[in-house]
Amino acid sequence: MSFTTSRSRFCAHHNARDFTMAATRMGGMLHNGVKSSVSRSMKGSAGLRGVSGYQIGFIERRGLSTAVFPISKADFFRSNEELSRSKLLLRLFSHTPKLWHGSPSSSPRNPPSAFKAHLQLGKPKLTALIVLSTMSAYALTPDQSHAIGAAATSLPVPSLSALLFLTIGTALTSASANAINMAREPVYDGMMSRTRSRPIVRGLVSPRQAIRFAILTGIIGSAALYFGVNAETAALAVLNIALYGGIYTSMKRTSILNTWVGAVVGAIPPLMGWSAAGGSLVDPGAWCLAGLLYAWQFPHFNALSYPLREEYKMAGYIMTAWVNPRLNARVALRYSVAIIPLCVGLWYYGVTDGLFLADSTVVNAWLVACAYKFWKECRSTVAGKGATASARSLFWASIWQLPTVLVLAMVHKTGLWDGVFRAEEDHSDGGAAEVTEELYEAE
Repeated sequence: MSFTTSRSRFCAHHNARDFTMAATRMGGMLHNGVKSSVSRSMKGSAGLRGVSGYQIGFIERRGLSTAVFPISKADFFRSNEELSRSKLLLRLFSHTPKLWHGSPSSSPRNPPSAFKAHLQLGKPKLTALIVLSTMSAYALTPDQSHAIGAAATSLPVPSLSALLFLTIGTALTSASANAINMAREPVYDGMMSRTRSRPIVRGLVSPRQAIRFAILTGIIGSAALYFGVNAETAALAVLNIALYGGIYTSMKRTSILNTWVGAVVGAIPPLMGWSAAGGSLVDPGAWCLAGLLYAWQFPHFNALSYPLREEYKMAGYIMTAWVNPRLNARVALRYSVAIIPLCVGLWYYGVTDGLFLADSTVVNAWLVACAYKFWKECRSTVAGKGATASARSLFWASIWQLPTVLVLAMVHKTGLWDGVFRAEEDHSDGGAAEVTEELYEAE
C-alpha cells in the first residue's frame, strides 16, 4: 500500500515482532520564505492489518540531527479508543509535527545554534515568570529592609549575593524541570500546534541530550540555592523539579487533577523567595502570596487550553478543557474570584499598605469580568466561537494581571515609603524649630 503527500515521508516496516514507523524529514516546505519539497509514502509487506502486538516508534531527521521518539502501543491507543486501527494510523499521519516552525534565520539551511536550542529547553518565558514571582516574594518579605530614603528601618539590609544566587538558582532549576517535561513528551508535543516548535520535536536536541541538560542545570541550580541562599530554599526547588518533571508530567495523561498539581508547582516559587529573604514559612503572608500564584494558574491555563481542547484530546492529554468544558470555565471563574480575598490577606497580614487594596481590586475585577464572560459562554450545551474568543480574552487578561498585581504589591509594601515621609516630617519640624529660635533671639 502506498500513500503520498507533499509534507513528509513515512515508511512502515512489518515483521513478526515489531512495527516501526519511520518519519524521515527531507528538506522542508514553503514556510517563512524557505522552499523545499517532501514526499510521504507508506509501504508494508503485509499491508495495514492493524498494529496489535507491535511497537510504534518515531524517527525524525532534519539536516544533521536525528531524534528518535519511542511511543508505546498503550500510549498511542489511550486517547483513540473509539477509532478503528486503520483510522488510527491515518490520524497519526495527519497530525505529525509540521516540518519547521521558526523564522527564516532558523530555517533548515541555517538552524539555531546549540546554545539557543538548549536555551529553548528551559522555556525562557515561563522561567522568567517564575523568577519574577520568586523575586517579588523576596522583595515583599517583611524581614528585610527595603525602605526608601534616609531614615531606613533597623532591619538587616538584604544581601546582594543571596539575591544573585536566588535568581540564578531559580532560573536553572526551572529550566531543569522544563527540560525533563520536554524530554518525556516529544511525540505528543509534535501532535499539537502549541508545542510543535519545541527543540526536541524539531530534531535540534535529542531526548537524551535534554535529560543531560536537565541533570546539569538541576545540580548547578540546587547547589547555588543551597550554598548561596539556604537549605530550605534549595529543598523547595528540588521538590518543584520532582513535582513538575515527574508527577505533573505523568498525570497529564491520566487525570484532570494534573492542573491542580501544576498549580502547586506555580505556588512554590513565592515560598522560595520568602524563605531566601529570611522569612518564616509559617507566616500567613507567605501563604497569601503562594495562594495568589496557585489561584492564578486556573484562569490562565484553563483559558489557554480551551481553544486547543481538541488537540489536547488527540494527543492524549486528560485536560478539563475537553473532558468537561463547563467545569473548566467554572473553575477558572472560581479561582479568579479567589484572588481578591488573597490580595486582601496581603494587606491584613501587614505585607502591603491599604492603598494596595484599591489598586489590586481594579486589576482583579478585570480578570473576574473576563472569567465570568468565559463561564457564561461555556454554559450553553454547544459552546460556539464566543467561548473561544472569551477564552483568549481571559488568557491575555491573566498575562497582564499577575505581573501588574505583583508590581503593585512591591510598590505598596508596608513601610517602603516610611523613610521618605519621616525625612520630610523631620525636615519640616526642624524648619519650624529654627524659625521659633530666630524669633526668640530677636525678642
